[in-house]
Amino acid sequence: MNANFLTGPVALRPEVRAAFCAPPVSHRQSDFLEMMRRTRATLCSLANAKHAVLMVGSGTLANDAVAAQLRCSSGAGLILSNGEFGERLIDHARRSRLQFAVEQQPWGEAFEWHAIRQVAERCRPRWIWAVLTETSTGIANPISELHALSEHVGADLCLDAVSAIGLMPVDLHRVRFATAVSGKGLAAFPGLAAVFHDGRLANSEQVPRYLDLASYEAADGVPFTHSSNLVGALDCSLTLTCWPQKFESVRQKSQTLRAALRHISLPPLARDEDAAPGIVTLKIPDATGATDVALALAKDRIEVAYQSRYLQERNWLQLALMGEIDETALRLLPGALAAHVERLSWRSRRFAHTFESFGPTDAEASRINV
Repeated sequence: MNANFLTGPVALRPEVRAAFCAPPVSHRQSDFLEMMRRTRATLCSLANAKHAVLMVGSGTLANDAVAAQLRCSSGAGLILSNGEFGERLIDHARRSRLQFAVEQQPWGEAFEWHAIRQVAERCRPRWIWAVLTETSTGIANPISELHALSEHVGADLCLDAVSAIGLMPVDLHRVRFATAVSGKGLAAFPGLAAVFHDGRLANSEQVPRYLDLASYEAADGVPFTHSSNLVGALDCSLTLTCWPQKFESVRQKSQTLRAALRHISLPPLARDEDAAPGIVTLKIPDATGATDVALALAKDRIEVAYQSRYLQERNWLQLALMGEIDETALRLLPGALAAHVERLSWRSRRFAHTFESFGPTDAEASRINV
């Protein structure tokens, strides 16, 4: 089996895989309803949230559900973006026809909170929507700053916490809505979308049926067909994981990996002071294709993220420590990266030199131009 450093699907415990393979049961059975209640309660405890809804879908679905709620709120909002997933929040808001202002920062750069506070003071948003851990760049947008900003202008705070919950401590007790998924830091199979909320939900008649969080709460979390296999796997992961221990392990391993990458002259995109735990994005030198490096690592049985369009457009690779970590592979990863980048860079230079040597001489070029 390959060493998995993907942002998803992540490497799973054998017990989690076994739970997923159990015979499916009806979403109306009492055993399933009890498992759903337990899983939701565990999620709330993990994130210090009042309520959690589990839907069959991805993080995109979870954020669509938040957008549907915000559409029923009076007043405009403010969306903060400094990466791909901040841009996606903007897209969610546009598609839901929300009224909002946008404050954007270049990808890979932390927000300038003083400047953002001035923007918020001018537009006085009713809600602020931001990404807690920007997966695309490995930047962490501090929840303390986001809380301070929202409280300063009296706005509700909404968070995309998809790549934060399960990788670091997250406290949602002053957050109106937040989203997560089963298949990243929570280390279960992809396929469940989680929406945390504080209990203030729109009237069901105002929201599309599948996005209606109030209907989930009214039906004890199961208004429609659900997956016992996905919930069982998530319940297993939540139960077996010692979360403080995982958070500390991810933090330490992330620091070690980042230092090793700097040592081989492949520094992470995010500065150490802005870096999120568990996600490292790095730019591969222009002379070498990130895709070629990733494919070479795959031959070493090491999987890294490279296929997302935003990564390919920027010649970036992503290394994630979200699920079960192969520690031997983690130690070997920086050296393997350096070796493949050097080899592919040398091959690229040699090819360019060979191509030039077969080109026309100056005299030939002159005759061709004539």
